[in-house]
Amino acid sequence: MMNTPVPAVVFDLDGTLVDSAADVQRALNRTLASEELPPLEVDLVRYMIGGGPRLLVLRALAELRVKKSRYVVDKLTELFHDEYLRQENTQSYLYKGAEDCLKRLRESGTRIGICSNKPDDLCHKLIDDLGVPQYFDVILGSGSGLPRKPDPAPLLEVIERLESLPEAALYIGDSETDVKTARAAGVDVVLVSYGYTARPAAELGADKVYDSLADIVLPASRAV
Repeated sequence: MMNTPVPAVVFDLDGTLVDSAADVQRALNRTLASEELPPLEVDLVRYMIGGGPRLLVLRALAELRVKKSRYVVDKLTELFHDEYLRQENTQSYLYKGAEDCLKRLRESGTRIGICSNKPDDLCHKLIDDLGVPQYFDVILGSGSGLPRKPDPAPLLEVIERLESLPEAALYIGDSETDVKTARAAGVDVVLVSYGYTARPAAELGADKVYDSLADIVLPASRAV
């Protein structure tokens, strides 16, 4: 076996590369207002992010102790998507150390992907608004016909598009969902400590936890 640098690294998006909570909150509160529901604080919304717009709406309604019909939930989910897509991501930002990490990976020749439960068009818009699309070879969000994480299918799809293999890739996330996704895909996984998870990242079963993306040390590839 040869120890070679990891040829493909895949990132989760929200809570890992980008703090998008304030912009998600802004679109969500406008959505809730359409049903004359009260707004939610950003610290609550932060921990609702990660399962896609419908789950976000359901979590918000549960927090407000409001029951709505499936039709209304569908309507609110679509409205949230439209509100979020319409607004500029002016309150979102890359976490400290994220761009340094991306630059280092790019300079080393590593191929870089994103695998997120955020809808695909919202992923691309966020990356474009932040001015960093040049770092990514593949960006895959939900809505592509694949199941959402923690099903391994979207992560395996990104790795395939990066022309790599699961055993030769690394997944970087912030949540238990990310760990479950990587384990199901047979991919090494590390977490950041600052993400959108109520449980400490150190308790979620990752191979390693880092306080900053700038500190990440890539393991040797398991590929021959």
